[in-house]
Amino acid sequence: MLYPRSLFITNMEDRYWDWKCFKETSEDNVEVVKLLTVCWLDVRGKFKMSDLTPGITYNVSYVVKLTQSSSGWELPMTLKLGVPGRTEQRRQVSLLKKPKGEWFELNLGNVYAVDNENGEVYFDIYEHGGHWKTGLLIKGVIIKPIVLTPDLSSSSS
Repeated sequence: MLYPRSLFITNMEDRYWDWKCFKETSEDNVEVVKLLTVCWLDVRGKFKMSDLTPGITYNVSYVVKLTQSSSGWELPMTLKLGVPGRTEQRRQVSLLKKPKGEWFELNLGNVYAVDNENGEVYFDIYEHGGHWKTGLLIKGVIIKPIVLTPDLSSSSS
């Protein structure tokens, strides 16, 4: 997991964002960043391809939460994932119908790790519509291997 301090957050000034710690479990404190108010949302990061295990497909997602008082999410946000030498994955997602007060994942896409691959995977979540938004908490970006299960329905007995 990449935590918010390792991400580039546009307008990362005290009046736009707030850093908060909370207990994830009985022992662990987790630092998150809370959007107070911005009109130009842009949160991005990167990681090295060499940090991934070759032959494995990974899913990359932001882990976020909307506060009960969140607002300004009428326009969809753009999610972007780029892998060296491959077509950039880009899609839009609306937060209007997402649950408030619960952590959820915003799926950026998948990355297949190849042996001896260099370069950096970059990712971004943004909305530059120019209207004010508030109440988004960002826990980080999770990079997790996709475990493929065999399709047992196609096997004959």
